[in-house]
Amino acid sequence: MQKLGTTKKEKVWKKVLRFVVSFGLMGVILYLFREQLPAVLQHLKEVQVLYFFMALMVFFAGLLAVAYRLRFVIQVQGTKLSVGAAYYVNLIGLFFNNVLPSSVGGEMMKAYYLYKGTEGSISVFSAVVVDRLFGLVTMLLISISTIFFFDSAQGSHKIMGSIVMLTAATATFAIFVFNKKIVDTLCQLHIPLLPAIFIEKIREIYRAMYEYREHRGIFGKCMALTILGQTTFIIANFLLARSLAVEIPLAFFFFFVPILLLMGAAPSVNGIGVREATFLFYLTEFTTSEKALALSLLTTFFMILVGMIAGIIFAFKGDLSSAEQKASLD
Repeated sequence: MQKLGTTKKEKVWKKVLRFVVSFGLMGVILYLFREQLPAVLQHLKEVQVLYFFMALMVFFAGLLAVAYRLRFVIQVQGTKLSVGAAYYVNLIGLFFNNVLPSSVGGEMMKAYYLYKGTEGSISVFSAVVVDRLFGLVTMLLISISTIFFFDSAQGSHKIMGSIVMLTAATATFAIFVFNKKIVDTLCQLHIPLLPAIFIEKIREIYRAMYEYREHRGIFGKCMALTILGQTTFIIANFLLARSLAVEIPLAFFFFFVPILLLMGAAPSVNGIGVREATFLFYLTEFTTSEKALALSLLTTFFMILVGMIAGIIFAFKGDLSSAEQKASLD
């Protein structure tokens, strides 16, 4: 009972922390830029609708690559899933990302509906973990690789410093997750300052990824589809910038969008506050603070709109039916 009470308190504090971080940051940003707010609103009024809707179409087209990736990932677990069902499950994830206080919540709901749709196959949970890992690792690699084709990056201390940290984090992640000896040793250690849940997550990620090492063909397809999907999302963000007449090279967004998506995992309410702070930190080297803040608010509205569209589809379609998803266990 005492442990259950402690767990409930931890959940409450996590929720409180998310709200404090999000609305605390937004409050600070709005206060610091209170004199520029009229200019920010003016920029938002001048949004070029054509570019905005092009970004919307590109975003939903990019989800098709993500749907194919999820289909291949699920296939390794011995479960068949149609592309239409995989696409719909990703829409469900987008919707719940907007109504739950964390981007991880969308992944949990995606796993839940896949679990229901595959007649209770527990393997779908590890499949969702792997699907998210493909996205995470590819995002890191894309962001790091911008140093080779984005000349302005070499003159920016912020970008170069971020790339160095990302490289170190990616290398560390790869060592801890893909090396069986290190994972086994880590799981046997009892380090007071290292939470047990962290150890369990490392073990869970390794077990999930280990099954895919013997399926190199599918692994390669998933990586290619992830790169394609991430590229479309990057182009969508570039089009949003163009809708506000923000002149920033496309190459910058190959660095920036993965950073933006990573920051979405920070304790916050769907990235609110954190997203705006990230835009202001990086974009002010290429444009004015008013346009950087306007673009961040437009991006927030864009993601809310995407979630609303997904929510409308979810409201009419409901759960995955066996006829629609054609999922069956081998």
